[in-house]
This record gives sequence, structure tokens and C-alpha cells, in this order.
Amino acid sequence: MNLPVPIASAADVRWQPDGGLQVGLHHEGVYLWRPGTRGSELVATLAGTTYRRAARYGNYSRLGGGPAGNVVFAGDLFGVYRQRDGRITALKTNLEVVGDLDQRDGWAVAVGLSRLPEPTPGPDDIWEPYIAWLFDAEDGILGLLPTRDGGVALDACYPVELSVGRFVADDLVLVIPGAEPGVFVYGTDGVLRGAMGVGAFSASRPDCGPEQKDLLYEGKFRIDWLSRHRVIDEVAANGEGDVFFFVRHVDGGEPVASASTNGSQAPGVPGREARKAAADGESSGVSGRESIVVALGFDSLPASEVEELAEEAASHGGRVALTGEQAAQLLAAASSQAGVGGSERLSVDTVPSVPRAKVCWDIVHAQVDDLRRVSTSPCAVTSELADARLRADVSGDRAVLLIRGATRLASGPAERPADLFEARLRPGS
Repeated sequence: MNLPVPIASAADVRWQPDGGLQVGLHHEGVYLWRPGTRGSELVATLAGTTYRRAARYGNYSRLGGGPAGNVVFAGDLFGVYRQRDGRITALKTNLEVVGDLDQRDGWAVAVGLSRLPEPTPGPDDIWEPYIAWLFDAEDGILGLLPTRDGGVALDACYPVELSVGRFVADDLVLVIPGAEPGVFVYGTDGVLRGAMGVGAFSASRPDCGPEQKDLLYEGKFRIDWLSRHRVIDEVAANGEGDVFFFVRHVDGGEPVASASTNGSQAPGVPGREARKAAADGESSGVSGRESIVVALGFDSLPASEVEELAEEAASHGGRVALTGEQAAQLLAAASSQAGVGGSERLSVDTVPSVPRAKVCWDIVHAQVDDLRRVSTSPCAVTSELADARLRADVSGDRAVLLIRGATRLASGPAERPADLFEARLRPGS
């Protein structure tokens, strides 16, 4: 699916009953998009609300979803919110580090770290004793999973985004802290119904600690760290008893080569081929070894260039990743065609290259009444980009898979557009 330009930086996705998709962006808000159309509709945003801290520093990368007029969402920082009938209410404002979020039938679950409300401001390293919370339809709140180390591990692992919270049945909530060990199932009454290790799903327990936190903010170290681990990137349930765990790993554990465009692949969907440089392009001062992004002004390009690049440009939200001589020729052609000042409709930004590797997501299927009995489809989803992360939602046997375009959601706008696929998920397939 080709996302329209305004929502090309999608960070999370949820099905709607009518077949539309809600997408949460890194910035701006939550949008509704109907596949096959070019337009999208803004359905929730913190702009203009009194939650200035969240609006300034947060994003919309944690999407709980919900029916029209009742959407639950959060960024990675500063609070969980519900948009209901055009009004934004805060479910929990002191949830400062949000790992994951989900919603079902008016209930919501959030995983993360919440600063102690007293004293104000609370100490930097003292958190509330829970790392998961359940919210009912009236915005009542219940602490679910107590932390075993005071939140030290979740705080340290925050840059690699490991937590998962999902409703797997009408009255059951799955919580995976990611940093602290274990997979936990709670009832909506707050009672623990079951617990197991992540090894049941062929995942490994992360080993990030406080001494690594600063390093994990660095792209290369974070990618190398992820390459050494098998993490549960996402969990999706279809409401019919099937639960699908997406376990991310990198074959061989070592990133290779470099790339500047998307290389993701879903079941039965070919990945997008990257454009390659022919030479250095010295006339423009752009090295063929650099990844650059050209913002195209279509009206200032020769017709032949438009015809060749229009499809890729659309899929990149009007910005095409090129390198070397190819970029130099394009800029020269645009300037010549438009005359003096014409090139002002073009911009060139240098962006870091992304290491390439064979990133796989095994799909591990289980039944909600016995999560320990699993079947695995190895490498059911793949990407060539070592920083790729996945979000998914399931409705019946229809799955929507989103390969995010950001190296880390909190790092700012996406450096490349997201890839969105539709697939069919059936037990044993």
C-alpha cells in the first residue's frame, strides 16, 4: 500500500471496522486513511490543548486505536490520552516513558514508567511501583504489573523500545515488559492469570543496563545491539482466540553494506528496489558514497525525468533518495529547465546511510487459552535494513504490517517513509 504524503511517516497502525486504517504519526496527530485513496483525515491531535509538555516533546507513535470519536493514543513520552467526541482527556499524565499502548471496547492498557507524583518534580530515578496500567471506559486506573527493580531496566532499555501491551481477548491483557523478564496475562479485573518466559516464543531476554543507555541513543550501537538479540517486536490478536507474536532477529547478528531506501518485504509482496549511484557526481559536490534526499518540484523537471521518477517519488512522499551522479544530473536538469531561481523548488539534504542486514520476523502463533503451545513461521516478514522495526494489527485473517521509517521513534521525523503491507495470517500458514 502506498501511503499518501501527509501520513508517510506512519509509526503505528490499527484496523477500523469499515476496512479503513488509523495511523499514528511521529508528529501532528492520528489520521484515518482508507486504502486506495489519496486523502487522509486528522482524527486526534494535542495541538491546541492544555497538555503543552506532551504536545511539544511527544509524538503519536503509540496508537491504541478505537472507533471513530474514541481514540486512545500516546507518544513515547509524557502521558496517555483519549480523544472522545472531539475532547482530549488525559488517562495518565505522569507516565513519562510510554513503551506501548492498546485499546479494546473502551478499555486501554499502557506499559511504561511513571514518575512519582510527589515531591514535584519527582526524583529523576524514582518511579511508581508499577510498569503497566489498565484504564476502564470511565478512565478509572488500575496498576497491573509491579516492577522488580524499581524501573531501572525499563529506563535503560527505553532507546530500543521493547515493551508490548495488547488485549488478546475481551477480558485478557498481555503485558511484555521487554527489559524485565517475563510475559504476563492479566484479566480486566486486575488478577494475574498466567506468566511465562519469553523463551516460550523463541525470544531472548535483553541485557541492556544503565551503563549502556547513553550508547543506545547512538544509531550504530543501537542497531548492533538489536542485531544480537531476538526481541518480541509486536503482538497482534484477532479476537477469535489466535495470538501472533512477531519475533525480530538478524541472521548472523552482523549488519552488512549500506542502503538509502526502503528494502522491506511482507509475505507475497516484493520489496522496493533501491536506486543505485553510477558515479561520484563531483560536479554537484555530492559524493556517490553519500545518501542524499531530493525534494522534487515536478513542475520544474523535464517530462522524461518526471515519468521516470514519479512512481518512486510518490512512494517517498515527494522526496526521492538518490546518490552521486544521478542526483547531480537531476538537479542540473531541473535548474536548466526552470531557469534562474527554478532550483529553489528543490532541496537536497544529506542523511546517514542505513546499514543493511537480513532482518527477519518469525511469526509465532498461539491460542489465547494456551500460549505455551506454539507454531512458528520462520522469517515470514523480512527487511534489508538493519534498523527496521515492525507494527501490526489483525482483523480476522487480514493483517496490516507496518515497517517503520524511523531508526528510533523518539529521534524525530522519519528519515525515510514507512512501508505498509496487507497480508493474510492464518494459524499454521
